[in-house]
Amino acid sequence: MFQAIFVLFAFCLLSITQALPLQKGFEGISLRRERRALRPFQVCNQTAIPSGHTSVSDVSLWYKNGWFLAVYKDGNINGTSDARSRDIELQLQSVGSSLVRIFSKQTCLYVAMQSSGKVYTMKEPTRETVFRQTHEANGFQTFASHHHFHANDKTRKYLFLSMRKNGHMKNGKKTTRHNKTTLISVIESREIS
Repeated sequence: MFQAIFVLFAFCLLSITQALPLQKGFEGISLRRERRALRPFQVCNQTAIPSGHTSVSDVSLWYKNGWFLAVYKDGNINGTSDARSRDIELQLQSVGSSLVRIFSKQTCLYVAMQSSGKVYTMKEPTRETVFRQTHEANGFQTFASHHHFHANDKTRKYLFLSMRKNGHMKNGKKTTRHNKTTLISVIESREIS
């Protein structure tokens, strides 16, 4: 009996002394997570409306197939279903009649499209970052590359900003205006918060 009590006492004493460092370790992890969550936005070199822009709107772009357009810190562009993610906080910078640039406030990157239809990001605004914003009859909007298009005989085939069902960007050459993957709802940022 005495041995059983001694073993139980030794086990309890050992578990308490072993648990204290573990508990401190868990506290450190939770403090690091809190500090990471409280990190402020990255400040871009844009203190006012950039020259040449007639207006700037804080928005999120929601595709009809259920994804928000997200620009990540590593430069990747994909979809997310998280409506509270900072990666979906974008700006539409007007550069002309129905011409806009899509700028990520979080990463300070512009959304661009190559002539091959590949969607990517750039640090500086160029011709490849300009998109033609069109209001469609169904209430949605489309964004087509203003600089790149394919000319067929008498018509132009535009390269649209498009997202697949799995949340990955679709090549602009494989898109059409009325496809579900190109239809976007522009949501003002105050509506999300």
